[in-house]
Amino acid sequence: MRNLVLFALLAGTSLACRGATEPGGVNTSSEASDRANLDLREERASLIAAGNAVSDAIAQQGLQSAFGAALADNALFLSPRTPVLEGRAAALSFLSTNPVAPSAIGWQVIVADVSNDGTQGFTWSQGTFTINLGGGPTQTPGLFLIYWRRTADEWHIAALSLNAAASQSNPIADGFGTPTNKHRRNFPQTEVDEQRAQLLSVDAAFSAASVSGGTGPAFAAYAAPNAIAVGGGELIFGPDAIGEAFTTGPNDVVSWVPRFSDVPASGDLGFTVGDATFVFPEAGTFYTKYLTVWQKQDTGEWKFRSDFGSSRPAPAP
Repeated sequence: MRNLVLFALLAGTSLACRGATEPGGVNTSSEASDRANLDLREERASLIAAGNAVSDAIAQQGLQSAFGAALADNALFLSPRTPVLEGRAAALSFLSTNPVAPSAIGWQVIVADVSNDGTQGFTWSQGTFTINLGGGPTQTPGLFLIYWRRTADEWHIAALSLNAAASQSNPIADGFGTPTNKHRRNFPQTEVDEQRAQLLSVDAAFSAASVSGGTGPAFAAYAAPNAIAVGGGELIFGPDAIGEAFTTGPNDVVSWVPRFSDVPASGDLGFTVGDATFVFPEAGTFYTKYLTVWQKQDTGEWKFRSDFGSSRPAPAP
């Protein structure tokens, strides 16, 4: 998933059983009752505040100290021109030693949502990062897609994808911003390991659809109604626009392999991270990596809510 080719080059390139109520109602299960006590508007506000606080802390304390404190132990870090970095230690080592690593990062959260139990969530942020792409350190406008986990009332970064993007004065279309509903539909008795495996399977099927039927139609089919993706450095909103933007030539092949996934106990939100390959007979082969956020729809079907990636080195022969 994988981002438009133009953007890649720019960067260096099981239906769940229905509960007793619809979204916003109160389910009779104890699990649903516990979640009904949560106001998701408050949980989203908490995540937005935490996301912005991390950016402020980076500005005050420095990237290594503040960013390191924000990362989960097993965080996944996706930065342009590198493979997926696994774990806090690997991310901090990259930031401190690699010449293509960002030397400064800052953002402002522009969209946020959380899982039905308030333990996981994601944010889109707009900001800048300073990076040396060959001509010296340069401050670059960028976007940041971050997936978060909350433990002991603290939000930590579970996966982060950053890349260059155009400055966007009015980036969020109506209906695509932070939701305002107090509750979502409950999916009781979900099993985390099973849902993680299911997400990997759904993402793999998404890739297969891209290969067999074309990337644009696959993206349109798998996008949630309020999905946001990025192409050519611009935010793209909704299945139709995303499908159109991700359409490639008839002989082009875009595929990917999901490698990591996670979901909360509520089983309604999650992410996948993987590696993608663009094969263009007339332009060559390009390699990227991606972070995709998925949300279970009221039908129980997984659809992607957000998608963002960056380039990676060619695999070793």
